[in-house]
Amino acid sequence: MTRGPFSPGTMILGGGAVLLMGFLLVGYLLPSDWEAEASAGLPVAPEIVFGFLDSPEGWQRWTPWPESGVQRSGPERGAGASLSWDDPEVGTGSFTIAAAAAPTRVEYTVAIDEGAIQAAGSVDVAADGGGSRVTWRERGDLGWNPLMGYWALSMGRAQSEEMGKGLERLRTLAVEAATDAGPADSLVAAGGPPVATSP
Repeated sequence: MTRGPFSPGTMILGGGAVLLMGFLLVGYLLPSDWEAEASAGLPVAPEIVFGFLDSPEGWQRWTPWPESGVQRSGPERGAGASLSWDDPEVGTGSFTIAAAAAPTRVEYTVAIDEGAIQAAGSVDVAADGGGSRVTWRERGDLGWNPLMGYWALSMGRAQSEEMGKGLERLRTLAVEAATDAGPADSLVAAGGPPVATSP
């Protein structure tokens, strides 16, 4: 029997290389952007909800953040208020309030790994009966890493689920603020009086 020019081991390695190249190529061709959305009804006034939205400190109370290397910059509240981090486990990144219009809307941006991954989002608060309807939307781009293309396929669904969990935590905090505070000082308990700003 005539043997081919390549050994079985070489053929296996070559086939694996072709499969890997194909995997990476498909990853490059997949869209890297994603969208997520979550909504919840909160039994408190929009002004109380907004107290947790227009500052990085407010967001830290109901969304997950790195545990080390966190630094604060910009104004206390409203557009330009920013928080950055350099954590050995999650890497580097920043969160910035881009715009705030009390008590109905906050916009923000997120940059991770020196802008390799970017996201922008908004939280809208509308009066709903005796409470509020909070709608959180976010769009992001995972960059040109071919592995991120596969991640982007499920990122929207996974992020929507995490955002829903965040709104549940926001509900708990807002209800506590409304319960503990009287009508005159409810905004202080929620994190201070909201300030309307623009980009």
